Amino acid sequence: MPNGWIVTLAALWPNLLWMLFPPRETSGSGRRASAWLTGLLEGLERIGRIGLFVVPLFYRIEISGPLEKICAGGMVLALTVYYAGWARYYLRGRDRSLLYKALLKIPIPLAVSPVVYFGAASVVLHSAVLAVVVALFGLSHIPLSHRESRRLRA
Repeated sequence: MPNGWIVTLAALWPNLLWMLFPPRETSGSGRRASAWLTGLLEGLERIGRIGLFVVPLFYRIEISGPLEKICAGGMVLALTVYYAGWARYYLRGRDRSLLYKALLKIPIPLAVSPVVYFGAASVVLHSAVLAVVVALFGLSHIPLSHRESRRLRA
C-alpha cells in the first residue's frame, strides 16, 4: 500500500498555514522580467508544484540500501531547513522578505530546501517520475524565488 502521502504531508502543512496567514508586507519595487519568460517559469512551477504533491501519493517509502538511507537523511535535513525558514517567517511577523532571506548561509532556503527534499524523496520512493517533476519545479521555482528576492531588496 502506498505511503508516500507522508512525504507530501510533511512538506505541505507549512504552505497550508501560509494560506491562512499570508505575508503582512508586500513591499519592494524593481523591474519585472519579460512577460513570456515569467509566464513560462510560472507555468512550469505550477505543474511542478502539483506534481510534487500528487506523485508521491502513488509510491511507497522504501529505505533498504545505503543510498536510500543517505537520501532519507537528506530529506530530514532539508525539511529541517524548510521548517526553520517557515518558523522564522511566522515568528518574526510574516514579513514577505523573510521568505527569501538566506538561512544558515543557504540562499533562498524556502526555494532550495523543497527541491532537495523532493529530490531525495524521489530516491526513497524509487520514482523516476518524481525526479522529473522535481527537475521541472527546481528549474522554475528557484529562479522565480531568486528574482522575487532581488525585487524585494530593490
